[in-house]
Amino acid sequence: MSVDLAGNFQRIFINRTDVYAVQLDSGGYVKVRQPLTAEVLRCHLAGETTIGAYQLNQEGKVKWLCFDIDPEHVKTARETAEKILESCLGRFHEKAVLLEASRYPDPSYHIWVFFDPEFPAKGARWIGYRVLELSGLSPREVEVFPKQVELTEELPYGNLIKLPLGLHKVAKRWSRFLDFYSFEPLPNEVIRDVLGIGFSDRDTEGIMSFREKRGGQTRFEMPKNLKSLPSQDEERAVQFLCKYWKRGYRNQLELSFLGWCIKKGISHESAYRIIREVTERTGDEERQDRLSLVDYHYQKRLDVPLKGRSGLRELIEEMAKDECD
Repeated sequence: MSVDLAGNFQRIFINRTDVYAVQLDSGGYVKVRQPLTAEVLRCHLAGETTIGAYQLNQEGKVKWLCFDIDPEHVKTARETAEKILESCLGRFHEKAVLLEASRYPDPSYHIWVFFDPEFPAKGARWIGYRVLELSGLSPREVEVFPKQVELTEELPYGNLIKLPLGLHKVAKRWSRFLDFYSFEPLPNEVIRDVLGIGFSDRDTEGIMSFREKRGGQTRFEMPKNLKSLPSQDEERAVQFLCKYWKRGYRNQLELSFLGWCIKKGISHESAYRIIREVTERTGDEERQDRLSLVDYHYQKRLDVPLKGRSGLRELIEEMAKDECD
């Protein structure tokens, strides 16, 4: 068993290490109030034991969101999985999503969406319901984890879910990760490439402020009639961003700039040209990711507003403070 595989497994899936659960031969689980160590995980990956993990940490945050597709609750499990995958891959980058057959080759699927850093369970649950809504599905058909938004004295652990890549004790079938399109098995090492999605503080505040309304989700709307900036204004924006395009600040700087563009009604094409020019002039090694972020926020995001001018101001003040220190 690769130490690297076990380490990456722990990195993306394990959020609470003081307790876990073991699957019995009957299919039920028994809680184990002991540390969830790397050795326990290696035993799970080797099929010697099958582990269930508790999703929420003591701060009410999660590392992932999971859609549990049970073939008994939907007309066609694969078609249901394909709908959710289409919604997820249209809004999150591919490295943040995994498709799992929990009892391969049975059509029982988990779709995992990862966060980095940990994200409030309340926000993760809202995103899960929003994805189902965009997929034309309901929570009656597909279970969404997390099921709780916080831990309480009455529920100090919350729900658990069987970890992937283990052996189902009843079905005697292994969990496997699958290709998004062919549904054919992938190497277990695919988890090494997982990169969770992150949100700005403003994004997080926006998501946390949403409320369910008449069976749907309230939402912000993208401004209409977006217009391109004159070429001289695009050049001024490029010069401004290049001045502050520094390691450790680039992602937040781009997010705040895109928020400003969207609020000002600046077109996708204009924002794309500006970021493209900035990454060329600064030799940004993550150029393609920067450009993909422009597309994401104009075309595929969950309609949550970004910081704009205030975010830019905060970053500039922070950079100035760091230079003084």
